[in-house]
Amino acid sequence: MDYVIGIKDEFNQHVAEALDCQLVELEKHVFPDGELRPRILGETNLKGKKVLLINRTNSGSAYKPNQLLMETLFTVKNLNSLGAKVDLLLPYFPYAMQDKVFRPGEPHAAKYVLELLKSSGVNTLFVVCAHMQREQGTLKFAEGIIDAHSISVFKDLAENLKNYELENPVVIAPDFTSGESADKVAEALGASDSKAIHKKRDLDTNETIINEEDITGLEGLDVIIVDDIAETGGTMAKAIDLCKKRGAGKIICAAVHPVLAGDCLERIKNKGADFIATNTIDSEISKISVEHTLAEYIKKYD
Repeated sequence: MDYVIGIKDEFNQHVAEALDCQLVELEKHVFPDGELRPRILGETNLKGKKVLLINRTNSGSAYKPNQLLMETLFTVKNLNSLGAKVDLLLPYFPYAMQDKVFRPGEPHAAKYVLELLKSSGVNTLFVVCAHMQREQGTLKFAEGIIDAHSISVFKDLAENLKNYELENPVVIAPDFTSGESADKVAEALGASDSKAIHKKRDLDTNETIINEEDITGLEGLDVIIVDDIAETGGTMAKAIDLCKKRGAGKIICAAVHPVLAGDCLERIKNKGADFIATNTIDSEISKISVEHTLAEYIKKYD
């Protein structure tokens, strides 16, 4: 890798240092009418150079997936016009949760984003704990579209959780499809058990119903609730209520991607649970650094 391209922040600087290459600044500008102008500053003699573009997003009201996507597409096209070979790191993949057509007439949005990235000139795509694939490795969902990789950071999350000095905690996934994630955290922590909750979602109202019978026997035990994405916090909040109902002691909520839409942050904190996340998205709870893990994975494909 010759250069890392991205805004000048600690995250991008740490990745660049771990890859032993220079960070070239990407300036982001939004015009009054909402149009975007991402500009590469400084080094633009990129013919024949291999670059890693990093575009990380913010949480809460600052999370703008469409802006993130258009900034990325424009910059990839721009870098290609300057002669660079472009790899892309999107720590949080926009539209990841639309990984299939749930109802007739809906777009297969995640697939379309992959196609857009490929057509814009992305060589290799790196994402973190993709919603459509939780294990580390080649992103199976993208096969036939683009060379894409999902990088797991659940070990980083588990290492941070060790700071809480919990005794034989139970790790719980608030969604059965996240059960594998809970298993990984439990294994890394040496936890006594991991459990997953089945849920059903009303696609019209977005309301979730969880199966309370999935969680039993928590009397006096500390609990870690682990999920890949904390969006509205609705499912996580219901999991907290259920754990309290089952007699749990201390409850810690841990997410990889803190989207934190609406009142998600307040909703979880108001229930008395600690709430932490990795820094794939910039937020006030993004306390777990994953830059080294990402760089080590990317080095294998440089």
